[in-house]
Amino acid sequence: MLRLLPWLRALSQESARPFVLQGLAASDTSGARMYPSCYCAGRAKQRAVLLPLDPYSHRLLHSLPPDAGRTRGHGKRKSWSFIHEKMSYDTFFTMKRLIERSQSVGEVLRWVTQNPSKVSASHYPIALHKLGQLLQQPQGQAVVNGEHHGPNQVLELPEFQALCQAIISGCSKFDNFSIVNCLYAAAALGLPGDSALVQVLEDESRSRLGRFNQKDVSMVFSSVMRLHPSSPHPLVESCLSSLERHLEKERHPQTLFLLLSYYRLRAQALQGHPASDQQLLNNRKILRLVRHTLGQVSAVREHELALLDEMLALCAQEANNKALEAIFSSQLFYENRQERFIRSMAEWLPRKAENLTPYTMALIAKYVARHRLREPRLLDTIANFLLKRGEQLESKVIQKLVFPFSRMNYRPSNHSELFPKLEAILEQKATSSPLATVNILMSMFQLRHFPQAVLHQVFSPAFITNVMSSPYALIVRRYLSLLDAALELEFRDYSGPRLDPRYRVLMFDHALTADEANRKYSYKGLVAEALRQLVGEECYRQDEVLPPGYCTGNCHGVWGSQGPAPPASCDSPGLSASQYNRRFI
Repeated sequence: MLRLLPWLRALSQESARPFVLQGLAASDTSGARMYPSCYCAGRAKQRAVLLPLDPYSHRLLHSLPPDAGRTRGHGKRKSWSFIHEKMSYDTFFTMKRLIERSQSVGEVLRWVTQNPSKVSASHYPIALHKLGQLLQQPQGQAVVNGEHHGPNQVLELPEFQALCQAIISGCSKFDNFSIVNCLYAAAALGLPGDSALVQVLEDESRSRLGRFNQKDVSMVFSSVMRLHPSSPHPLVESCLSSLERHLEKERHPQTLFLLLSYYRLRAQALQGHPASDQQLLNNRKILRLVRHTLGQVSAVREHELALLDEMLALCAQEANNKALEAIFSSQLFYENRQERFIRSMAEWLPRKAENLTPYTMALIAKYVARHRLREPRLLDTIANFLLKRGEQLESKVIQKLVFPFSRMNYRPSNHSELFPKLEAILEQKATSSPLATVNILMSMFQLRHFPQAVLHQVFSPAFITNVMSSPYALIVRRYLSLLDAALELEFRDYSGPRLDPRYRVLMFDHALTADEANRKYSYKGLVAEALRQLVGEECYRQDEVLPPGYCTGNCHGVWGSQGPAPPASCDSPGLSASQYNRRFI
C-alpha cells in the first residue's frame, strides 16, 4: 500500500505540484491518455482515469508512463464476450460508469476519443445517449475545452466527428445490441437522416433485420421514423411487417405512437380515393393498434392524446361490441376527453346499438356523463336502447344508462315513452336494489318527472326498514332526504307518504364546494356545479357555507323560460337578478 502513495499524491495534487507529474512522465510523450489512479496488488492491468485539461486551454498535462506502479503477478481476469475480445469486466464497467457520470460534452468526448483501447462497441451508444442528455439540458450550451457550443456546433466538432468515424469503421463488427442502440441514440441526438453515421447504421440494420429480436426491430422502427418523419424509408416497411405480426408483444409507448403516426400518414394518402379494401384494412389495423395502445400505456402527452383521439375517430366505426368494450374499459381512455371520437361515434352508433351488450352501453353512458359530452344523437341512442331492453336490465344497469340525461339536463326525444316505461320497471324492481332505485328517481326528478306510484313504495315503512339494514344505509338516507326536500319544493301536488323526520339527514353538512373531485360522479357535486353555473363565476364563491335549503323562485327572471334551469314556484317574492345572486353568497 505504501508503494501507491506517491502516485495517489501526484494525481490528487497535480495543481500544486505539476513537476511531480512531469518527472513521472519523462519517459512517455506520446500524448494524452487515461491512466491508472490506483492498482490492486497482484493484478496485471491498470484502471483508467481522465487526466484533466488545464482550465480553458487545449493542453493536456503530461501523462504517466504506461508501466508506472505495475506490480508483479498475473491473476486470471474475467472476460465477457459481448463487451470486447480482450477487455475485462472491470475495464468495461469502469469506462461505462465514467461516461455516464460525465458533466459536460467535452468530458464525454475525451473519455471516448483518448482511450480507443478501453472503448468497446457497447460504449458508443452510451456515449451518444449521454451527449443527447447533456445537449438537452436547460442551458442549451455545451462546454468543450472551455468554449461554449450550441447543439448544432457540437455535431461539427472534430472530437465528435472522430467518434462518428470510429463507429463507422467498426460498425460491421458490432453486435446487434450495439448497432440498434447506436441508431436509436443517433436519432435521439438529432443527427440528420442523410449523415454518414446514420446511413451506415441503417444499412447494417437492414442486413441484420432477420436476426433482430422483437425489441431490436421496435427500436430500429422508432429510430428510422424519427430520422425520416416526412418521407417513406425502405427500412420502415421492412420493420412494419415484423411489428404487425407480433404487435401484442410490443410494450414500448414510443413505438406504439410512432406506429399510429405511420398509419395516419397512410390513411391520409388513401383519403383522396373512393372507399376500397385498402382503407378498410388500414382502419382495422389502426383499431387493433389503438386497442393494444390503450391497454399498455398509462400516461400520455398532449400531442399523443390528440393523435389517439384522431385515430379512434378514424377507425372506431369498424369496432364491434368486444372492441368498444375494450376501448371504454381502458383507464387511460376513461380519464381523458375524446371529443372527436364521440362526435364520430354519434353518427354510426345508432346502426350498431342492437348488437351491443348492456355492459358496453353502460360503459359508453358512464364515459359520456363523466366528461359531459352532450351529443343528442348519442344520448337518444342510449334512450332507445333503454326503451327496448328495459325489462331485461337490472336496476344497477338502468341507473348508469339514465345518469347522463340528468347530469346534462337533457330530455331524450322519446321521453314521453321512456319515463312511463322506467316508472313501470321501478315498481317491479324497487326493492331488488334500493340504492339503484333511489339513483334512478334522482335522475327523473332532475328531469322534472315525478313517478307517484314509485314514491309511495320508496317512502313506505317496508322500504325504509330494508334500507336501514343495508351497508349503504347512510348514502340512501341522504338521497331520500334530498328527494323529500325536492317534493316539498317542486311537487306540491304530491299527497303520498313522506320520509319520517327521524331518518332525515343534512345533505350539506359542511361547506359546499365546486372542486373537480365533487363534480365527477355525485349528486352533491351536481348541485354545486349547477349553482356555480346559475349565479356565474363571479358570484359563486368556492368553499363558502350556504344557508340551508334552496329557492328557485326567480330562475325564470335570471335565465328566461328556455334556460337550462326550469322555472319553479316559490313562496318568496320576486327578486332582481342581483338580489338573487346575493342571496346565495
